Formats: sequence, structure tokens, C-alpha cells
Amino acid sequence: MPSPVYEYITTQYHCEIIKKNKIMAGQLLNPEVNSDKQALANVLQFLKNQNFKETEEALKRELGYSPSSLGTTTAGVLQSNHTQPEQVEESYKKLLEFIDRSLDIYKHELGLLLYPIFIHLYMELIIAGYSDYGNLFYNNYHTKQESFYNDELVRLKSITSPEQMINNDLVETYRKGKFTVRMSHDSLQSLYKHLQVNQHKAILDIVHKYIDIDVFDGTPRLQLDVIKNIGSMTGEAAVKVNKTKVLYGVPRDPDITAALAQLEKEEADANDEDKPKKKKSKKDLGLLSGKKSKTTNTPHAPQLNRIPVPPLRDSQQAAKFQAFKDAAKCISLGTNALPSICFYTLINTYNSLNTISISPDSTLMAGGFSDSVIRIWSLTPRKLCPLKSPTQMQQITLAAEDVLERIIDNSSATDVRVLTGHSGAVYDVSFNNDNTLLLSSSEDGTIRLWSLQSFTAVVCFKGHVYPVWGVEFSPLDYYFTSCSFDRTAKVWITEQVQPVRILSGHSSDVNCCKFHPNGNYIATGSCDRSVRLWDVINGQCCRIFTGHKGSVYSLAFSYDGKYLASAGTDKRVYIWDLEKGSQVCELPGHTDTVYQLAFSRDSTILASGGLDKCVKLWDTSKLDDDRERLGQECLLGSYPTKSTPIHCLQFTRKNLLFAAGPYLG
Repeated sequence: MPSPVYEYITTQYHCEIIKKNKIMAGQLLNPEVNSDKQALANVLQFLKNQNFKETEEALKRELGYSPSSLGTTTAGVLQSNHTQPEQVEESYKKLLEFIDRSLDIYKHELGLLLYPIFIHLYMELIIAGYSDYGNLFYNNYHTKQESFYNDELVRLKSITSPEQMINNDLVETYRKGKFTVRMSHDSLQSLYKHLQVNQHKAILDIVHKYIDIDVFDGTPRLQLDVIKNIGSMTGEAAVKVNKTKVLYGVPRDPDITAALAQLEKEEADANDEDKPKKKKSKKDLGLLSGKKSKTTNTPHAPQLNRIPVPPLRDSQQAAKFQAFKDAAKCISLGTNALPSICFYTLINTYNSLNTISISPDSTLMAGGFSDSVIRIWSLTPRKLCPLKSPTQMQQITLAAEDVLERIIDNSSATDVRVLTGHSGAVYDVSFNNDNTLLLSSSEDGTIRLWSLQSFTAVVCFKGHVYPVWGVEFSPLDYYFTSCSFDRTAKVWITEQVQPVRILSGHSSDVNCCKFHPNGNYIATGSCDRSVRLWDVINGQCCRIFTGHKGSVYSLAFSYDGKYLASAGTDKRVYIWDLEKGSQVCELPGHTDTVYQLAFSRDSTILASGGLDKCVKLWDTSKLDDDRERLGQECLLGSYPTKSTPIHCLQFTRKNLLFAAGPYLG
């Protein structure tokens, strides 16, 4: 039999535990002490799942529980308007009937409100504790929504209690932000009149609190104009967002004059003295920077010193000079001069190949695999040779003229190199301009910088907390960008392990990122079905493009810097005008997700490819003149593979199209 002392100690111990639990629970309810209330929500949800109703209710009473105390909402719209759950379905039904009876000129704009109002009415029913009414409301009206909202609707249906709304990404997106709808003044007046006459106070409050109506004067938009801009998870882009000035031009490189003189000298030495000397035109050299004939900067080009960069290394200067030489031999493409396509097929990859990238000079190819390794192949007869070991380096005379050749270990030359270091699948790789460095992004949440001279990892960048889907070097080399499942993109420099800019604004994970040819802007594509353009200088979003009906997985800038192409799971390619902030055209034709896009060096042809195992070429030479051409009218050619999806598309500096992918036969 336990002694009184033992019982006293045990009682005191349990009392102390209960007291500590109450203090912790009180801290969870006090946002000033601890803003993270997920622990309490998990306890309540567990009790509910286990059908411990009495315990759940007792805990709620003791802690003074309410949905607002968990941070779900401040005051429900239904409670504040004394709206009964039966009235919610009735008011939404009348709204549907009103829109259906409206004039065709108003109907298409008013229909844009159905989805956000449906979402918020369902959430309000859940917040008020009417989960049964919420389930009935969902089942009756979710089929009335557009098909491209299916992913959000499935996630919405899984929310059946106020506790599940805590720290829910979907709830935070719609209740902390606003759904944007562009609407004419006449359409808006028609809506307000209906809501006020029928006293739909709950819907009226939702429109005021959670919907940003971008009103414009003039005639309501036609159905085609409405459909062209909808699809994003958070609605259309407000006009004011796309009014920021964008310096989309590509500045003329001052080194090009010296390069031109050097090329002319080399050609003069190579030609026979009796033969007339052929002079290279500046037009040909201008293809490198997207210019055709002008030798001065465009008025829309940024200053060369707008983005600070360190002086170029010797290898970078040599790579730039080689790029000038290649650009002088660039072939002009057009409707009557289509590019040749060189396709690399990788066999025996066993569905583990995630990404392929080709170096800017088209001499190397890298692939990222699901087993966390990176493989690098040489696309020329030249083998891949590492540097000699430190012991062997000590025996080399640094003053020797051929020191750069002596430090290479030719005995270890091979056609392929394997890089290991990641602890998860590798999703993207990117070469720098002089082929000395390689970036890789992985499922393990890290980005690694590899030396292609020693074929070893140099730096591990840790800034994302979830898998990193994409990474790319800037045209300026010193910077690079990454995008992740954490719904952000980041800007880095190779000399610092922390990001210098965080680009936050997407409502879902960011799938792809791309640098503008002038290095001053970054484009991102997301699962929220939108494309954004960011200024590297201040990290601000200066363009939002909406119109995609599926996740965006591929981006490409034209080399003149004026246009941006995007594509994804909706099987269509969209081209956007960066200056005007508007859609230029839509290119249908693919039968599956489009994962790769590439503009030719003269920006006259766009190549696209993806899971439909087909490379398509589109005419983009007359985007400025003829913007009404759509679809098959722009299609120049379609080139299917036997059983190889397209993992990489890239035009060489001479306008040869390289493509690559794994054989799945």
C-alpha cells in the first residue's frame, strides 16, 4: 500500500503537469505569447477523429475556445449579418439565376464572381460550425465552377471543421489576400443593385472584404476577352500592376567593337593577299544581343551598370569573345528557312532522368537524376579531364607558358563524369557562360555549385525549406536564381551563401524561373497558374500575366528582350508583351504538358516540346504587326519522336536547334 508521502508527491506532480498544460494551452490561445496555434488545433482534431466528444467539449470550455481564438477568422460574415445557413444556399442560387438572366454584355463579367463567392460562402459555413450545410452547399454547386479550379475545389472539400482552417495554405491565400476581378462600371452597378434589392448581405460583405473589383469605364468586355485573362488561382491581374515601366531592351555590349576589329584582323590574316577581304557586318554580330541592325542601345534598355557585377575573369572574357565569333556565323531563320534539329536521345535511364541542360557554347550536356546524381557528357570529341591532384600540382612550374595544359590530368579523360553530393532527386541544372561552373537544385532543399574543372562541389546554398524545382545562372554569371515548393523564388550571388533577394507573391509552388537577356529581370511560373516578372534591383513584382488554365512549367524570353513565352499543363503556349503587360497570342497544338520553350537567336522562331514527344516550331517574326494570328496559322512544323519526351530545347549561337530527352520505349 503506497505511503501518504508517496500519494502527496504523486498528487503534487500531476497537479504540476496539469498546471503546465494549462499554461501552454493559454499561450497557444494568446497570439502575443505564441502565434503558432497548430498544436492545440491538432489536439482538438485528434479528439474529434477519435469520437471523444465529451473530452473535446470539456477542453474547449476550460480553455475558452472559439474559432477566432485559433486565428481562423476575426468575425464570421454569417454571424455578423445574422444569416442562417439555409439562406446561404438560397442567396447563391438567386445569384446564379440573376447572372443567367442578365444581358449577354454583362453576363461574362458577372460570372467571374461565382467562384470566389462560392469559396468564401463555404468557408463561412465551416467557421460558423455548419459543416453539414457546407457539405450540402458544396455538392450542389461545385459543378457550376470552371474546370481549371478543380484542384482548389478538391482541397476545399477536405476542410470540414474550423480547426482544419488553421495554417491551411488555401484558406490563407483567399482570406488574407483578395481575388481580383476586372469589371466594367455598368456590370458592377447591375450586381450591387441585385444584392441590395434582395438583401444578400452575406454576399455583399464577401465582395467588399475578399474580392478586389478592378473597375473600368467603357463597354463591358466580350466573352473572348474575359476567357483570355482568367484562370489564375487569385483572379486576374489588376491593370495598375502592369503599368510599371520595364526596361526590356538588351544593352549593347561595349566589348563588341573591339571584338569586331579583332575578327576583321583575323580574317584579313587568313585570306590570301590577292583575294578581296570580306568584311563581317555589324548586323551579324548584333544577333548575339538580339539586335539586327542598330548599333546603339534601344531607348528601353537599362544602363550597363544598373546591376553591379565584378570584373570578368580571363576565362569569361575568352568565352565572350568566342560568343562574338559564333554570332558572326549565325544563320537567319524564317518561314522559308527553318532550323536544323539535332536530337540527343538518352537510353537506359529507367525513368529516372528529371532534367537536361546544354551549355551556352553547346559543348557540354548535364542531366539530373532521381538517384541524386548528376551526369555530364561531352558533345565534342574533346574528353572531360579533371585537374591534377595537389601533390602533382606542386611539381608544375607556374611560370611555364603551357601551365594551363600541364595542370590537366589527361590520364583520367572520359566522355562522362558523375557528380554526387545531393541527398535527393536532382530537378534542375544550369551552366555558367564559360563552362567552369554548374548549378544544381534538388529535392533535399539545397542548391549546389560545382566546379567543372575539378568536378567537385564548391558551395552548398541552403535557403529554401522545401524541394527546389528550378535554378538558372544569370547572363551576367555572377547572379543566379532558384524557385521552390515554398512558393518563393530567390536571387543569389555565387560569393554568398544567403540569398540577396526573396521574390514572394505566388500563391502556390514556383515551378520555373528564367532570367531576362539583360539580366535585370526574372520571370517565374507557378502552380497558381500565373506568370510574374520581378525586378532584380528591388525584388518588386512589375508584371503579372494571367490566362493559363493549368500550372506553368516552362518560360523563355526572346533574345531582343521584348517577349516572354510560357507553357504548362494546359497544353498551350502563351506569348506576352513585356512593355504593354498584355497577352500577344495563344498557340494551341500540343496534346500534353509542355515542358520546354526556346526562341531562336534572332527571335523569329519559337520551339516548344514536352510530354507529347513532339517538337513544334512557331513563327514569331511578325508579333508586332499581326497579333490576331492564332494557333495553326503560326505553326511552321511539327516533328514527333518515336518515344522520347522533350526535356531540353536550346538554339545554339549559330541557330542550330538542340533537343534532348530520355527514350521511354
